[in-house]
Amino acid sequence: MVVNIKVKLSSLRTQTKQWPVLVVIMLATLPIIIAMVYVIKGQLSRHEMEAFMQKDMAAFMAADVLREKFDHIVDVGSVLAERDFFQGLVKSGQWNDALVSTERITRGFPYISLVSLFDTEGTLQADSSGDMSLVGKNFSYRDYYQGVSKNWEPYVSDVFKKTGTPAYTMVSIAVPIHQDSKILGVLVLSVHVELLAEWIKGIDAGPEGFAYLVDRKGNLLAHQHLFVNDVMSYALVPVVQKVLKGERGAEIFFDPVEKSNQVVGYVPVAKYGFGAVAVQPAHAAFAGRNREITETVFVWGIIILGVFAFTLVILRSRKVFRQQRDWDETLLDSIGDGVVAIDQDRNITLWNRAAAVITGWTAAEAIGKPYREVLKFMRERDRIENSAFVEEALGLSKVISLVEKTLLVRKDGTEVPTGNSAAPIRNNQDKVVGGIIIFRDISEERESAHLRSDFMYATHQLRTPVTEAIWNLETAMVAQTLETRQEYMGIAHNALLSIRELSEELVEVSEIDQGAIAVKTSDVKLADIFTEIEHILEFKMKAHKVTLAIDHSSAPVTIKVNPKMLKKVLIEVLENAVIYSRENTEAKVVVVTQENNLLIEVTDTGVGITEEEQPIIFTKFFRGSNRPPESAGAGLGLFIAKEYVKLLGGKIWFTSEQGKGTTFYISVPIK
Repeated sequence: MVVNIKVKLSSLRTQTKQWPVLVVIMLATLPIIIAMVYVIKGQLSRHEMEAFMQKDMAAFMAADVLREKFDHIVDVGSVLAERDFFQGLVKSGQWNDALVSTERITRGFPYISLVSLFDTEGTLQADSSGDMSLVGKNFSYRDYYQGVSKNWEPYVSDVFKKTGTPAYTMVSIAVPIHQDSKILGVLVLSVHVELLAEWIKGIDAGPEGFAYLVDRKGNLLAHQHLFVNDVMSYALVPVVQKVLKGERGAEIFFDPVEKSNQVVGYVPVAKYGFGAVAVQPAHAAFAGRNREITETVFVWGIIILGVFAFTLVILRSRKVFRQQRDWDETLLDSIGDGVVAIDQDRNITLWNRAAAVITGWTAAEAIGKPYREVLKFMRERDRIENSAFVEEALGLSKVISLVEKTLLVRKDGTEVPTGNSAAPIRNNQDKVVGGIIIFRDISEERESAHLRSDFMYATHQLRTPVTEAIWNLETAMVAQTLETRQEYMGIAHNALLSIRELSEELVEVSEIDQGAIAVKTSDVKLADIFTEIEHILEFKMKAHKVTLAIDHSSAPVTIKVNPKMLKKVLIEVLENAVIYSRENTEAKVVVVTQENNLLIEVTDTGVGITEEEQPIIFTKFFRGSNRPPESAGAGLGLFIAKEYVKLLGGKIWFTSEQGKGTTFYISVPIK
């Protein structure tokens, strides 16, 4: 097949009448390639965020378990140390009896491995281990004694190896014993580190992942996969150094031992100065991402090849148009949106596969029924039926898209958020004979920042100019006269320019959404900017018989701003002023200085903006209902203008009155 396509392309190059073929194919596939890259970037970002969140949550759970257990042991020790009977025994020097009195309570806490009593000098007086050789020895050098005696407050020690036999690795919680502000001794409750590992055993750090705990010095406290039988230092591990500084986060670190990247989450146990870390090898953390991206590239590759081949066949043969009906039926069932056709009596006549999936109604169940019995739309904010947009589209004979958030009640009673639109079906006499209702499940779109919605709308906007370009190029190729050929080629050229403009705007929107725009300012002459804009809009001003009256005499000659972004903002606003103004009028532009800001007022004499549409004119893909019929565009201009103004540190707003016109205000800092 590849060889055949190469032969066909070689033949096309030898035919002077068919030179636009490659250009059309490139322009048809370029937006899809751009959209594919955009989707893949979103997938990479989403999977990375999910991996970070999972590691952060695992580390948080480990830290929370440790804090909760330590708090519990401190509470137990405090309760024991505050008992009058216990204090009396300690005060009278009956240490063994005091130790025995704690057994009834500590027996209920199996994770307390050892109970010890020390005098105020750090000398061991009684110990539940039964090793009498330790009694009478001074342990004031131990971390637990130094910590508790510093302010005579409960203290959790770093991990240490117990003196005596057997020499366990432990953590001790030291609680002062005091009566009437007098220190009588110290109660120490010790926990074997094996039990600490049991506390975090159930925490899920993902496939091949693990969690571990460290003390104040960076020594390993507990590990899901390692048996800790000695004091092991993790102090040189970068992520341990961060968590011991009180930092919390999730990052990708390179492990020099394993020689691979690891996804790491770390959370401090601020109350005790300890830390919790969750680790997972990057190849395991991103295994799902790699599979999804491979599938995405494969599917989009098939789509691109399909578009390439389909466009080539359309340009090569008129017979494709006779086969369009069958192709349309195939496409209809391939569309991810629900597509429903109704007749004049509002009964369903067409029901595609996506409509069946979204609603739960099969085509056999739905066709023939009134659409309101099957498609039950309601507004999300007040749960009132919201099918008026269908009647409005048929009554006004124009496309109506719902802006309000809408729910669709499925056959089983469940609800899904949908994006909806309706359009009239006209016969050859331009009479409305039915309507098309298009809806889609936007649940995933809401979760992925409306990426799919933007792409589908862009595809919809590209369909008309692509079809128009193809049709006019086909007609030009068979035209009998040079004049006729040039006329159709000119129309095709304009359609291709609109495709290029939309593609460029989609790239700008993608850069805005991803925060990939760096604002660099420079000194620029204001007069040069307006001169260039007048030159760009010269053709449209002549076509609409509108002039621009620009007054920047009160503004500084030179300003410090990003010239490209300011020029883009002004072109969008001034172009709208020219397009929407009445013929033989002028659009006024006044530039003044307000403190350190440049204020630009652009006033037109157009039809104005309806009150219903004023809150949403700066949203993506918005096009006014009262726009001139010849006005092209995808509705991205004002969205881009607003975002650029925001990046410049300024603001944009407007006032409008229907029938009289609109004034836009642009304020940007210039110092």
